[in-house]
Amino acid sequence: MEEYSAPEKQNPVFYIALIGVLTALTTAVTAVLVIPFPTTSGYLNIGDTVVMTSGLMLGPAGAFFVGGVGSAMVDAVVAPQYAPITLIVKGCEGLVIALVSRSKEPSKRLRARDALALVCGAVVMLTGYFVGETWLLMLGIGPALLELVGVNSIQVTVGVLVAAAVGPVLRDHLRQLG
Repeated sequence: MEEYSAPEKQNPVFYIALIGVLTALTTAVTAVLVIPFPTTSGYLNIGDTVVMTSGLMLGPAGAFFVGGVGSAMVDAVVAPQYAPITLIVKGCEGLVIALVSRSKEPSKRLRARDALALVCGAVVMLTGYFVGETWLLMLGIGPALLELVGVNSIQVTVGVLVAAAVGPVLRDHLRQLG
C-alpha cells in the first residue's frame, strides 16, 4: 500500500493551478443559474456542487479559497450586499468539509466521514446565511427563514447529492495525478 499524501503536499504547482481552475469553475457554475429570491435579494444557484466537491478533493486552505472567492465573485455582481457574507460562509463550508472528510486512507467511494463532512458543510452554509441575513443585513427572521427553507435548503441538498456522487471519484483521480 502506498503512502497517502495530502493533495496540497503532492505537487504544489499542480495544486495551486487546481485551486485556480476550481475557483473559476465555482464562479461559472454559480453564475450559470441565478434564480432571485425576492424577500431577501438572495438567489438560488448550483455553486454548492463545486464548493462541496472541492471540499472533498482539496485541503482546508484550498477548499476555503475555492468556496469563498469563487462564490463571492458572483455575489459582487449579482448581490453585492452578500459578497462579504458569502466569502466567509462558503469558504467555511469548503473548509469544514475538507477537515471532516480528511483521512489517511484515500477512497474513491463515499465514506461515512465524507457523508458527515457534507452534512456539516450544509449546516455551516444554512446557519451562516441565516445569521448573516438576520444580524448583518438586518433582514429579519421571517425573510431569512423563508430563504433558508425555500432556497438554501434546496441548494445544499443538490450540492450534497452531486458532491457525494462525484467527489470521491475525483479525489481518487487527483491523488493519482498529483
